[in-house]
Amino acid sequence: MENKQYAAIKKIRKVVFALVIITFLIIQLYPIVWVFMASIKPTTELSARPFALPEAPTFENYRNIFAKGDIFLYLWNSVKVTFFSLILIMAFSSTMGYALSKFRFRINKKLYSFLTLGIMIPVQITLIPLFIFYSKMDILNTTFSLVLPQVGFAIPLSVMLFVNFYQFVPNELIEAATIDGCSPYGIFFKIMMPMAQNTFITIASMYSILIWNDFIFANTFISKSSAKTVAMGLKDYVGAFGNVDWGLTFAAIAVSILPPMIVYFLLNKHVTAGMAAGATKG
Repeated sequence: MENKQYAAIKKIRKVVFALVIITFLIIQLYPIVWVFMASIKPTTELSARPFALPEAPTFENYRNIFAKGDIFLYLWNSVKVTFFSLILIMAFSSTMGYALSKFRFRINKKLYSFLTLGIMIPVQITLIPLFIFYSKMDILNTTFSLVLPQVGFAIPLSVMLFVNFYQFVPNELIEAATIDGCSPYGIFFKIMMPMAQNTFITIASMYSILIWNDFIFANTFISKSSAKTVAMGLKDYVGAFGNVDWGLTFAAIAVSILPPMIVYFLLNKHVTAGMAAGATKG
């Protein structure tokens, strides 16, 4: 009798858990699905029936944003900022993490604490000093003006992830490679980097999405249309007196969110493994 009651309770728990997961997925996926549905509706239908399924689906909104807008330019600017930022983030953080975890010098613990302290600095308090600095250096409205703060604010957490990984790589492995005649650079590039593959992918996936969707830096340092990123370019669809062409806006939003979604789904397995490794090994 007790076994039957236990089995019934266990079955109920599974059903409740499944319902909770399904509800959570619906809440998460509904806004994305709705944006794509809204993007294929005519503007009149979108205004009259915003939450209904499309009666007459059309790709006119997509044709208009590609033909009349600067969406390709904004996408290209976002690609440049994201690409150069990720290259610098991974280059600096992987080498710093390796040095801090495997080399012993007097201030390595203090330097690590100083770097990780950057996690607690709010982005907003740096905007005015950075704007003044960029203005004096005449680098406003450039790719570099967006890459520099992205790299600076990403390094603390990235270094932490690399240090947590490198600390659990046996020192005997490095000693054996040194005895075999491998140089410090060879050890890093031939041994440590391949082993840290999941950490690289985790950082690339996480920050590619954050950098791609960044608005605060672009809105502060960019004023020329030729330098706008896709997140800032969406403001182009706000017309006079705040009027918005919602059909074009949702089509542009759908196009802008596709790249980070594709990156995340392709790298999701590696991201989960990398984050789990950092959590359990750190």
